[in-house]
Formats: sequence, C-alpha cells, structure tokens
Amino acid sequence: MLSSVSRLVLVRTVTPRAFTAFGATRSLSIHDQLKSREKVEEDRYIRAKEYEAFMKKKEADQAAKAAEEAAAEPEIDPALVQAMKEAEDLLSSSMDKVSEAGLAKLAEWKLGK
Repeated sequence: MLSSVSRLVLVRTVTPRAFTAFGATRSLSIHDQLKSREKVEEDRYIRAKEYEAFMKKKEADQAAKAAEEAAAEPEIDPALVQAMKEAEDLLSSSMDKVSEAGLAKLAEWKLGK
C-alpha cells in the first residue's frame, strides 16, 4: 500500500514538472536563438562601423603623408641644374669625379647664391 501511495505522489508531483521543464527549455532555446541572432547583427554592425573609421583614418594618414612628401621635396631651380651639368661636364673631361652635393655647391658658387 505504501508503495502505491508513494508512486501516486511521485506521478502527480514529478511528472508535470518534467513536462514543464521540457517545454520551458524549448521556449528558452528559441529565446536564446533570437538573442544570438541579435548579437550577430550587433557584432556585424560594430565591425562595419570600425572598418569605416579605419578607412577614414587610413585616408587621412595617406593625405597627410602625401602633403609631407610634397612639402619635403625642394623645388629644383633650372639654372642650378644647368650649372651642375656644366660643372660635371668640365670635371669629367679631366677624369675628375665630384659628389652630387659637391656639384650643387659648385653650381651655387658659380651662380653667386
């Protein structure tokens, strides 16, 4: 008799909980799936924004670098270049060699700069 009473209590108390827990787990898994999809979309959006910021920074860096290179490159005076060629021709006729910096100094001396 005791076993039938305990079995009856067990069936009435444990069985509904098992079905409820199973159903609840299923609804939670759908909620988890939706939540994970939202997370994926948020991550994708954040990556896109980070990429846009990276590209803007890269373009700004390239523009700054191009401006620096343009400013660093000195303007070449045609008269100076011509004087350097003349000095080089004159020195090469006697088999003498002078560095580019030396030729520049000779050309500046000749032009009176």
